[in-house]
Amino acid sequence: TALLRRTRARISTMPPPNLRLVYLDQRMLAEPIRLTLFLGKIEFEDIRVSYDQVKSMRAAGTLPHGQVPIMEIDGTTYSQTAAILRYVGRQTGLYTENNALLCDSIEAALADIRICMRPLWYDSVLGRHPVTGDPTVLLTEDQKTQIQILLNNEILPARFSKLEHALSQSGGPYFCGSSISICDLSWYNMCIGILEGFYCGPRLKPTVLQGNPRLLKLAALVHNHPRIHLWNQQHNYSTPPELLRALNST
Repeated sequence: TALLRRTRARISTMPPPNLRLVYLDQRMLAEPIRLTLFLGKIEFEDIRVSYDQVKSMRAAGTLPHGQVPIMEIDGTTYSQTAAILRYVGRQTGLYTENNALLCDSIEAALADIRICMRPLWYDSVLGRHPVTGDPTVLLTEDQKTQIQILLNNEILPARFSKLEHALSQSGGPYFCGSSISICDLSWYNMCIGILEGFYCGPRLKPTVLQGNPRLLKLAALVHNHPRIHLWNQQHNYSTPPELLRALNST
């Protein structure tokens, strides 16, 4: 209709929002958001803060849910990783009505995996306290060992096998078919985190990914994307040998 055309025309002439992404100087949770924005060529301020700065922000009440990442959009602060990722996905076309349900299911599966990893991140049962930021209900050394063994030998291999099957059913090469989406970037970051050790350090073994060639090829495909390659160059990120092998096998 004429009204719809006028609305679209008005939206197309609006200036882009001013985006400030605030997170630690780590890849971890905020990296898929950064990659989505960079892939979509949307300008944003990549604010990287220390743990002490996060603690000060939490004490000052500037973190809506007591944690990072947060995103400021034209001066208004928003929180929660998944919500921010979906927002930037919509802005870049990497999260659409056509792929939302399937994309959400993969994102939820990845979130379940991160929950499984939480005890190795914080050495605690419940992660960080929302007010103090301190780890809560600390694990004993024996519990840490038991969790590590179970994650490496059973839980994560089984989880990744389910993701491998989902990818095999997608028509590929991406989780949502022929086009890259935010869940592919989330998987890429998790895969790199496991291979390079920034997810849980040496306690999480890269062998948890064995037997899942499609997942490794997908991570290699994302890694080889020109914009992702440029981002990695700009930040001096290396290529894990496992991805090099996957790249050479395609």
